Amino acid sequence: MKRKFVLLALFAFLFGFFSAKNPVSSQNEKAGREIEPLARQAAAFAVSEPVSSFAPARPESGKTSRRIEKLQEAKEIKNKERVRVVAPNALRDADNAHAQFLAEPMPAPVLSFDGLSSNDNAAAYGFRPIPPDPTGDVGPNNYVQAVNVLVRVYDKAGNAQTPPFKLSSLFAPLNTPCSRRDDGDPIVQYDQLADRWILSQYCTAQPPFRQMIAVSKTGNPAGGYFIYEFVMPNFKLNDYPKFGVWRDAYFMTTDQFVGSDFAGTGAFAFDREKMLAGDPAAGYVYFDLASPSLARLGGMLPADLDGLQPPPANAPGIFVSYTATEYGDAQDAIKIFEFRPNFQNPSASTFAERPESPIAVAAFDPTSPPDRTDIAQPAPGNLLDSQSDRLMYRVAYRNLGGSESLVFNQTVRASPAGQTYQAGVRVYELRKSAQNAGFAVQNQMTIGDAEASRWMASAAQDFQGNLAVGYSLSSSEKKPQIVYSGRAFADAPNAVRAERVLHEGTGVQTAFGFRWGDYSTLVVDPTDDCTFWYTNEYYTAESQQESQFGWKTRVGSFKFPTCQNAPVSTIQGIVIDAATGLPISNAVIKINSNYIRYTDADGNYKFSLPPGTYDLSVEARGYGLRLEVVSVPDAANITLNIALHPNALIEGTSVEIVSESCAQNSAVEPGETVTINLPLKNNGNAPTGDLIVGLTGGTGFINPSPPQKYGAVGVGQTVVRSFTITAASNISCGEQITLMFRFVDGAQLVGALTRTLNVGVRRIALSESFNNLSESNLPPGWMTSAIGAQEFWRSVLVEPTQMDFAAFSGEAVSPSVNELISPIFQITSPRAQLTFRNKYDLESTFLRNKFYDGAVLEIRYNRGQWRDILQAGGSFASGGYDGVIDSCCQNPLAGRFAWSSKSGTNADAEFILTRVNLPSSAVGKKVQFRWRVGTDTGGRRLGQWIDNVEVQDGFVCNSCSN
Repeated sequence: MKRKFVLLALFAFLFGFFSAKNPVSSQNEKAGREIEPLARQAAAFAVSEPVSSFAPARPESGKTSRRIEKLQEAKEIKNKERVRVVAPNALRDADNAHAQFLAEPMPAPVLSFDGLSSNDNAAAYGFRPIPPDPTGDVGPNNYVQAVNVLVRVYDKAGNAQTPPFKLSSLFAPLNTPCSRRDDGDPIVQYDQLADRWILSQYCTAQPPFRQMIAVSKTGNPAGGYFIYEFVMPNFKLNDYPKFGVWRDAYFMTTDQFVGSDFAGTGAFAFDREKMLAGDPAAGYVYFDLASPSLARLGGMLPADLDGLQPPPANAPGIFVSYTATEYGDAQDAIKIFEFRPNFQNPSASTFAERPESPIAVAAFDPTSPPDRTDIAQPAPGNLLDSQSDRLMYRVAYRNLGGSESLVFNQTVRASPAGQTYQAGVRVYELRKSAQNAGFAVQNQMTIGDAEASRWMASAAQDFQGNLAVGYSLSSSEKKPQIVYSGRAFADAPNAVRAERVLHEGTGVQTAFGFRWGDYSTLVVDPTDDCTFWYTNEYYTAESQQESQFGWKTRVGSFKFPTCQNAPVSTIQGIVIDAATGLPISNAVIKINSNYIRYTDADGNYKFSLPPGTYDLSVEARGYGLRLEVVSVPDAANITLNIALHPNALIEGTSVEIVSESCAQNSAVEPGETVTINLPLKNNGNAPTGDLIVGLTGGTGFINPSPPQKYGAVGVGQTVVRSFTITAASNISCGEQITLMFRFVDGAQLVGALTRTLNVGVRRIALSESFNNLSESNLPPGWMTSAIGAQEFWRSVLVEPTQMDFAAFSGEAVSPSVNELISPIFQITSPRAQLTFRNKYDLESTFLRNKFYDGAVLEIRYNRGQWRDILQAGGSFASGGYDGVIDSCCQNPLAGRFAWSSKSGTNADAEFILTRVNLPSSAVGKKVQFRWRVGTDTGGRRLGQWIDNVEVQDGFVCNSCSN
């Protein structure tokens, strides 16, 4: 019984039926003041096949019925979802910014066509998920749309260029459990500064969850992609992931959950430059804006760049949220934050609230009726969820030249108190007039009335400052339709033009769940920077009759007639090898460090950008850097062919000690003279003329040998030369000697290299591999005992092909505990560290939010009292405890921090490296370790394995004098 609820939560996560509706009252502290950044690299990387080669998606055999069963299970829990919490005695505001509808209507659609539908999902999967969450973006030649759970590429006339395809088809080359799943919450974005496409969805296979991100290799969305799988930094669900393109990062926010409990906002910065280059080492910087120490922050979203004018140099990423008196906040306000990621030194990254935040806005009420019964439809339609607890995707950022703008929206109560609830769309335009100024309200208006509901909106702004917003509109008499409104930049403040229908719905949603959708998407065409493209959902009478999940989507475009095409020019050309005349592929061209392109296989590149004067740099591996200043008039097409001169590229490996004047132990002793070999390889495209390498700097040594002549080093050739140093006599054992080399070819500096040498030999106080044993035996000096029904520790074979053994403890099904005790050993260094391979599969819930069985590490000195390693003053450098053992079920270790659930980040438990910094109090003591596994009543998994136990106890140096 203790785990029954987990299965229900799982079904909800798989299909997006949970959505946070529980804003916590905001605190007056500035977010980010007490939180530290965390960095992770991608867990998996591959390159996809071209999307144009994908076959039409088809159901996988045997899965249809099981997925339908999961939908039915989700139906049973819909009334148990989180509900809005209004603070006691909270001030319930009347809306103070109702928009005036102007007589002039919005412009008519330029284009309107049907996008992906529930029927497409039925053909691909054999079932129809709900809601669709339609999203899309537009590039120079294409519109790309995604829904739960398909993607399709169109040309800009609305003609399909690919069949509907699953994102799992795109991520399949990763060959991970998540690469075969389609869990949804898709996002499509176009990076106009790089001419690349971003596709993403989350994966809820198991905690820790994943974010799957694909970045196109070129500007063709139907081509190949660099594909990444990022493991989330903790066991929190990365729900509602939303992205923003910026000049130095791809930003993301998530609503985090542990089980069904809201657990704060996650703020992520992904390394854009590495992802554009297809670097497998691309990673992210993360801030955990945890609840309740940092409140829910009103559905925080990152700003997303519109237009070809980038943010000012060094501008931080911008994140936006809101506060409301209904949730116990002091005022109705917008909060703005800054994220400054540092991918070279992640610990230097910062996330903080801006000085002008919070920004007071006109009063509004974000609450809605209980149980998600908000939006009326004509019979037989169900009441729909308004999603009024969050800002709605996107926060559209635009650099207008003399100012910066943010445009975004949220759903609010539009009808007066006491009347039937009608939702409205509150739209904000914030402006920042100077680089050091703060954002302030430029426009704010609530589009709504007491006759119909307007919700699930998305807003944006063209380059002239004209604002548009698209949304759904419905009432008890009017079937849901797709509508848009907005204002020209010269219109009266806080007024909007008469609404225009993009597509009239003729059906209603009758499905359970109250879910219409979580988001729609309005974007601006980068080609003219005037045309708005919008996608949202609707029903027809036929689709309603066909299925209660019979939603359809529409894609349409429109533009203000006063908006003339933005001034755009092009720079294009070819990059070639100056020596051979051959094209250079994958050369990187940067303009003002904002716009970036990589040459194709034929060396071609092309930029679209505003007229102006730019600094252009071109570089490629094995070639010299080329710098140009380019002036681009309005509407010009500049051809700039660039020839790069091949260079030598000198790279080194590790140094090797080949002779020693004192102890012959392949280590440096204080005062010892040693000779080292330094191999250098030319990985460039030209030979060196006369390479000279000098040991020109560093620390911890004297009497360096003179520079060495490497001479003419051919392409691909490795040359080895020797250098001699004498270690300083006063250097401490365990310190490092730093060697700094400079490479000079003729009169030109062509590189540098730094290498380190340890002083002394590492002292190993304890080492055990558990090999060379018969099955079940433990090594001499190791002991085991058990209390209750628990098993003894024993030696087991874990790698039969390599005859590799490990110590293992199974699990019992009743309250009990066992222990594995190490031999006694001496500690002499305050920097002693224990390392061991650690694998465990111990009973927990699926979501890892409750740990029933667990394992701990204890230490004692001189046969004294055992204490947990953390209690004794130690710390984990890696592979530490997962959480606290639950007190529900009589586990003898209940209430203690422990290892639990499954080690590693994949579906099966795997060996991880646990590194433990020993307490300084261990110095001079005789030490023992004790590993203990504790179990509770009922339920069991496999147990724990440990292997390759080693304690490094500082360094040992020999006495040496020359």
